[in-house]
Amino acid sequence: MNMIPSVSRQIAFVQYDDQSSSMTVQYHTGFKASYTNVKQDEYLLVFTSANRYDSLMRLTESRYMEGNIPTT
Repeated sequence: MNMIPSVSRQIAFVQYDDQSSSMTVQYHTGFKASYTNVKQDEYLLVFTSANRYDSLMRLTESRYMEGNIPTT
């Protein structure tokens, strides 16, 4: 499992699970979005990008998001 910390002011970290080909985006607000069927090379493009936020937005913009809104 790989993790990219501190992607942006809005995003705390992005985590990728190569066993399930899934990616989780954790926001500083507590919101957590999960994406399935993410290829490892797609995730690595985000990981190695100079602008990780823009790369992440391009990767996720056309995918269905399953999100969990935090309960307080």
